Amino acid sequence: MLSKLECIKKIEALRDDIRVMTDIDEADKVNETAARLKGLNYTPPVSVGLDTFLTYTTAGLVREIDRIVDLPEAKMAHLGGNEKTGIWAIKLEHISVLVFYFKELAALRRQVPEAWDEVDELYVHD
Repeated sequence: MLSKLECIKKIEALRDDIRVMTDIDEADKVNETAARLKGLNYTPPVSVGLDTFLTYTTAGLVREIDRIVDLPEAKMAHLGGNEKTGIWAIKLEHISVLVFYFKELAALRRQVPEAWDEVDELYVHD
């Protein structure tokens, strides 16, 4: 199990990864990508609502990360954390999932063909 300090360092690194994404927050890119993904019933396993997630900007995701970091232990226990697994490990897990799928979303907003191929494979061709 990671210590609280190790989790905090990893969370800060994830925040830094998001903060450098400056080319994906244009309203047109956000709205166009969100509409296309909704049309495909795209459903990433994230802990926020789909509409919220698909329209996150980098600043919005950083705010969500901060919100998760600030959640009291009682709220995290509801999400699966306990003394054995470590509340901070659960926070890190939720944040890691958000960041992973946000990076995929960023690639889709950038119109990276391979990213759209993966979505098409999962949501169109099945």
